[in-house]
Amino acid sequence: MILSVALCTYNGEAYIAEQLDSILSQEKPVSQIIICDDGSTDGTLKTLSEYTTRFPNIIKVYQNSENLGYIGNFEKAMSLCTGDFIFLCDQDDRWYKNKTAVITDIFEKNPNINIISHNIKLFGEAVNSTGETTYWDLESVDPDQFKHPKDIIKRILYRGNIFPGMSIAIRNTFLKAHLPLKKINPVIIHDYELLLLASNRDSVWIEKNILGQYRIHPKQNIGYKTFSHFKDEKEVISRDSVFAVFKRFSFVKKTIAGLNLDPSLENGYKVYCLQQYKNYLKNLPHLKRWTTKIKMKYYFHIFDYLK
Repeated sequence: MILSVALCTYNGEAYIAEQLDSILSQEKPVSQIIICDDGSTDGTLKTLSEYTTRFPNIIKVYQNSENLGYIGNFEKAMSLCTGDFIFLCDQDDRWYKNKTAVITDIFEKNPNINIISHNIKLFGEAVNSTGETTYWDLESVDPDQFKHPKDIIKRILYRGNIFPGMSIAIRNTFLKAHLPLKKINPVIIHDYELLLLASNRDSVWIEKNILGQYRIHPKQNIGYKTFSHFKDEKEVISRDSVFAVFKRFSFVKKTIAGLNLDPSLENGYKVYCLQQYKNYLKNLPHLKRWTTKIKMKYYFHIFDYLK
């Protein structure tokens, strides 16, 4: 099996060498590292040149003639990969030595699986915790909760993606069948789109093992604002949070149509909205519950969002 890495860089001189070293030290070696640089103005290209000199048969660097942006750059990198399995990679994280071995073994034993996402440990200057905090800890994700068909797509479509791109690997036959990306809206970036498509076919594997580290730092495109402050409080259902769920229906509906997802997911989301609404009401005192129901329906017109 040929293993490819799709790695995108943009002004990443501070961490790119550490990331490349972690990839090149895998117990199961990768055959190809495709790097697309989106117009770096720091020392990134110099570092990449040093690595291509040392590993000319593995590392290929492509400099974009114009800035493609985060999604466009990854789409280009993925399209240039020729391996059987493609690992998405950011410029500032670290892989554990057994990552490719574990992922490849899963793919080979499960031909119906198109995407694998593994757990990741958070680290970096924004991480104040001294313990082992993982991405899924913050998202309250337990892989065992996804027991039935469509459980994964319902979670990521209804509530948002919980599988970062740097934690996923993709079967190339599936990837190439879905390139170019549809890019139906700015929220659904490359990894989210592919995860929705794969989970629609129940072909996503969630690997419990921690196989890498996700660096949290101020200069990253995604992540820093989300993880700069860790919260231990239990999520509280408020009126605002209920409205946010109802307002998301338009997004869900358009995503289902735009990506040709299972149409039954639309009614499923309506059921989810109503359940959140009921959960909110049952926590209110009896009298306030009654008056709130009247206001929500006739004054705030909350159910109009589900039309």
